[in-house]
Amino acid sequence: MESLQLELLRFLKTEGATEPVIEGWELAWHTALSFPDEPLPCPACFLDGRIERLVPLPVDSQLAAVRCEACEAKFEFAP
Repeated sequence: MESLQLELLRFLKTEGATEPVIEGWELAWHTALSFPDEPLPCPACFLDGRIERLVPLPVDSQLAAVRCEACEAKFEFAP
């Protein structure tokens, strides 16, 4: 999960997220890891003020991936 978290943080920083937004996303991330019913937060939706669920996609080749149920953004990362 660490490589996924790093990829999603990279996305937030690339999109110009402020430190308070990044901290809020990290809080939502850690909450999701602690409580399985909570969604792993999509960083793209979080930038729009929403918490939407990332779902895993089948692993193909060398990369794993997740996709947002709401905005359909796809994030690839090394497993």
